[in-house]
Amino acid sequence: MLACMFGGAADARAQKLGIQGDRFTIDGTPKFLTFVTYFGGMGAPNVIADLHLMKTLGFDGFRIWPLLDTGPQILNGDGSLRATEMAQFLSILDQAKQERLIVDVTFTHEHIAGLTPANTRVGLANVAAAMRSYENVLIDIQNERNVQDRRFMSEPDIVSIYQAIKAVDPARIVGCSEARGDAAGPATDASFVARLRLDVTMLHETRSADWYTLPVQQYVISALRANGRPAYMQEPMTTRDSLFFYPSHDRAEYFLQAIAHAKLAGAAGWTFHTEVGVDFRTGAPFFEDRLREFPEPEWAFVNSLKPRIVLRTNNGANFVVAENGGGGGVRADRSAGGPGSWEVFDVVDLAGGPLISGDRVALATADGKHYLQAVGGGGGQLRASSDSVGAFEGFTIEKPGGGVIHHGDAVSLRAGDSSWFVSAESGGGSSVSVTGTARGAFETFTLLFATPHSVAAASAGSVREASGEKR
Repeated sequence: MLACMFGGAADARAQKLGIQGDRFTIDGTPKFLTFVTYFGGMGAPNVIADLHLMKTLGFDGFRIWPLLDTGPQILNGDGSLRATEMAQFLSILDQAKQERLIVDVTFTHEHIAGLTPANTRVGLANVAAAMRSYENVLIDIQNERNVQDRRFMSEPDIVSIYQAIKAVDPARIVGCSEARGDAAGPATDASFVARLRLDVTMLHETRSADWYTLPVQQYVISALRANGRPAYMQEPMTTRDSLFFYPSHDRAEYFLQAIAHAKLAGAAGWTFHTEVGVDFRTGAPFFEDRLREFPEPEWAFVNSLKPRIVLRTNNGANFVVAENGGGGGVRADRSAGGPGSWEVFDVVDLAGGPLISGDRVALATADGKHYLQAVGGGGGQLRASSDSVGAFEGFTIEKPGGGVIHHGDAVSLRAGDSSWFVSAESGGGSSVSVTGTARGAFETFTLLFATPHSVAAASAGSVREASGEKR
């Protein structure tokens, strides 16, 4: 009955979230997912605009708390659904379908008077039944269930709720987050998830000053991945906090390094943890304006998610350009791109997340309508006449030594999984093709970001070292 009352209409454009080993998948293809916090979305007055912004910026999904007390709440204390509020919640999920966004639905039983663990079991089963048609959703049973305050929920209660959800929706991806910031925390959380047989590990990680560095991320994520589930970095360092002081969180650079290092270390997903979307009862009514209020780190970070690049040839003087901004030939003979920034390409990272050596990418031209294409899959021309991304439009981007790709790195582009490389004749100043058979000087390009990017190399110890600051 509840499923019929609240079931949303099927949408052919909606994405299906899945799991393959320790990775998330979208429509069956593994992808690193980037989320943003939107805890107070139930009280947001401009959800349609907010979600469109998230998609436009390059987020794959968002995290919402439908029981939060800053807006309408979908459950009563006995676990029954509030019909009007539930309909509003499902309208948010419908909009997420339209925008092809994944939704992390996190529950907070402490925000509903009388919602005991037993009643939470009833309530989450009711919600799961109502969400059964939404394949773009994962569930966090209880936010930070191990914290010894109103949030606490015992392991037997978690198991009971997990089983209740699975009874009505066996395919739903379900986890339960823990706050584990100590050195033993990641291994403890991984063990908890394995012991309870949950689907995904949802860690709220360390707040130490070096939280974003590669060694810390490797330590944390390797411990999480030991249980064979996706390591979802659900709540990294917050950009700001009204109650506590935290280090290393006031600049986008920290977060740019953190997400890149998390992906490199094997995480399945990562959340940009900002509090600007917690409470819409006061302040700007649009999520965009709330982000803009903080040039650092919020606005700088969100404008880095969809990288735009230029490729300089090995002679140091010329750039790869799509003639007329796309729709025709490609050359490597200009010192400037021409009208409309013909040398600037939008990067579509098919693996998701920041650029990592070995990722499969597509390069969109300045006209916004075309993609670079290795004609025939390699061994011939490089054109900019394709209007969609298929096998011939995918290139493997690589740099010597691997790792995160930074501004100024020397990179090569290989057609798909082939042995054909993009090659600038004579190292620049002439034509460009996909005829290189090995990575040499003519097949090497300097990648320069036209959007905000991480200034520190992956080997740098910290933002302070990269910027010359003293400890």
